[in-house]
Amino acid sequence: MRAVANWLGEDWEEWCLMLIRRRHGADHVQVVPARHRGDLGIEAFTHDGCAFQCYAAQEPISVLERYQKQRDKLTRDLAKLEYRQEKFLRLLGNVRIDRYLFMVPFFDSYELVQHASDKAQEYRAKNLPHLHETFRIVVVDEDAYADVREEILQRPRTLIEVEDKTNDDVKTWIAANEQAVRTADGKLRSLVANDPQRLTVLESLIMQYIKGENALDAMRRKYPDNWELTTRYKNNKEQLLILQYPSDSLEFGSLAHIAKEIESELARDVPALDAPLRSALSWAAIADWIMRCPLSFPSVAC
Repeated sequence: MRAVANWLGEDWEEWCLMLIRRRHGADHVQVVPARHRGDLGIEAFTHDGCAFQCYAAQEPISVLERYQKQRDKLTRDLAKLEYRQEKFLRLLGNVRIDRYLFMVPFFDSYELVQHASDKAQEYRAKNLPHLHETFRIVVVDEDAYADVREEILQRPRTLIEVEDKTNDDVKTWIAANEQAVRTADGKLRSLVANDPQRLTVLESLIMQYIKGENALDAMRRKYPDNWELTTRYKNNKEQLLILQYPSDSLEFGSLAHIAKEIESELARDVPALDAPLRSALSWAAIADWIMRCPLSFPSVAC
């Protein structure tokens, strides 16, 4: 079964605009903001007659529900071509819309294509001055932009913003996870004997753990394919820890080395992750392994 990301509307629109600009060229695409005086039913248009509407239904839903939501959204926005005709004429200038692309993350009903074909015929018959006589509607998902999608993914964009956390967030987490904290403190004691310094290191690790886990959870909801690849990598790495990093060979400086190695391997295995996200996930994994025991140090038994 295909994994369908639960896109938020604004995120899907932003992603579509990136694909559109890369395919058509940024200087050939006019974005149509909707914040001031309402939505005209399109996100952008090109000067050679393409108009784009982007829509992401709230997932997960059934095939029938997805079709109905997509159909109704398309119908509502097409109506704006007629009842906001004067605004379109001023917006488009000499441009006449020839292709109306309805961009969705995923569609799995041929009835949506039939509906688009029927609507195209209906709107051609209206002879609206801003529509071309060959006006047609095309339903597309991001696979229609697979070539430029790969170009974009090779230059990672920010999938998930790594949110900063406060010392209060760390203290709250420590209070709720006493056993994990005791385990980590016991391990770090063999590396950092000074109590205040060890507490600073521990709190820093927990800060990174919270940031990384929150980012990973957001990725699971919004980008399940990338989340699955990241989780699979982490699980495989954990299974190899005892072989790659025997406890009698580890010292405090080893943590930074392991983090850099994880970042490098994530860049290779999950290229969609940008550098800040890779860094957060790397240190979150190290903190997790220290608290749960897959990563240990000399003279420390779990």
